[in-house]
Amino acid sequence: MLARTAVAESSESLPAVSHDLERSARHRRGLVAAILALAVVTGLVAILSTWVKRQALDTNNWTNTSSKLLADPAIQNAVGAYLVNELFTNVDVAGRLQSALPKQAAALADPASAGLRDLATQAAPQLLARPRVQALWRQSNRAAHEQFLSILNGGNAALSTSNGQVVLDLHVLVTQLATTLGLSPPSAAQGTQARGVAQDKLGVTLPASSGRLVLMRSDQLSTAQDIAKGIRNLSIIFTVISLGLFALAIGLADGWRRIALRSTGWCFAGLGIAILLVRRVGGNAVVNGLVKAESIKHPVHDAWNIGTGLLRAIAIAFVIYGLVIVVAAWVAGPTSSGVSVRRALAPTFRDHPLRVYGIAGVLYLLVLLWGPTPALRSLIPILIIAALLALGIELLRRQAAREFPDAHAGDTVARMRVWLDTRRARNGREPVGGGRV
Repeated sequence: MLARTAVAESSESLPAVSHDLERSARHRRGLVAAILALAVVTGLVAILSTWVKRQALDTNNWTNTSSKLLADPAIQNAVGAYLVNELFTNVDVAGRLQSALPKQAAALADPASAGLRDLATQAAPQLLARPRVQALWRQSNRAAHEQFLSILNGGNAALSTSNGQVVLDLHVLVTQLATTLGLSPPSAAQGTQARGVAQDKLGVTLPASSGRLVLMRSDQLSTAQDIAKGIRNLSIIFTVISLGLFALAIGLADGWRRIALRSTGWCFAGLGIAILLVRRVGGNAVVNGLVKAESIKHPVHDAWNIGTGLLRAIAIAFVIYGLVIVVAAWVAGPTSSGVSVRRALAPTFRDHPLRVYGIAGVLYLLVLLWGPTPALRSLIPILIIAALLALGIELLRRQAAREFPDAHAGDTVARMRVWLDTRRARNGREPVGGGRV
């Protein structure tokens, strides 16, 4: 009697235990989903802050971007217009012409000055397209950015937050334009050939202030220092937090870690796609909001696209990494296609591990030579990715060997032949095994 009572109580408690386990599993899944959502948000902040840090606070990236900017025809026209304006603002071309012309032709000075300005507008973009001028532009941008970083890092004896200015010095380009138009004599580096009597009479010395773009003044530098410090910290802190949350979500998914890993891969890919959309939509909003004149919207659009090129590369990298994670979770997962792949790879993984690692190493070296993402061009990320790749191959190799210890080379081909024969038989083309000797 007591035994029957115990059995009855035990059978009644089983549904309650099952219900508790199911509720606990639902709570665990909800917690993992919330952690993944938080990881995506922090990842978005990490990506944007990392882009700003690399783009604005790295001299090499800044210099390379500036070179790409000047190589764009629309931006060449915009910068050329600035140089022309600087030249004709700092030089009284009409007055110079009037003093050089005979008295009876002095009335032609104003029309000649206007014509010379039109000629300068046409010549300036051509001047900026020259390799030597682009090299000068690159040097000017590098010097300005080094000056900028010096101030952000606290300044030095010659430059501090109290009296410093960040200046992009294009004076040499204005002088180059004046020389091209014959308004100033050539320097020693440009040759000493005579430019004619008109040039000798019109030869001018441009003031040192011409072509000097003040990018930031002393009253703005303290704020810039705080922002730069914040960006550096945000990039590091949020990257660590985001990756830690993804790892925590996978660790909490006890019994369904492959699903959590696959979800993490889709989160990575989704982050990349979201950044690409933000770049596209945000670019239009920024340009339309800041620029009212239709004539300069085109070069500003080009500047946005070039300036956010690094952000685009980071976004594409996240899409690629996400898809790789999804594929890895699929190959290691319980789906029939994933099982078939592991069964096909099992003999090679078991009998020829060195060959597997060798092929993976060669493929990885080819990817490094291609360098599709920024991380694949830096030593530490290269080593981390290589370690993760080796770990993934080893785990997959052990899983395949454990699941298919009796698999042999050629089994997959034989199964495919049987499957094809079955398909043909169902279609009435030939009986099973027909046509084979």
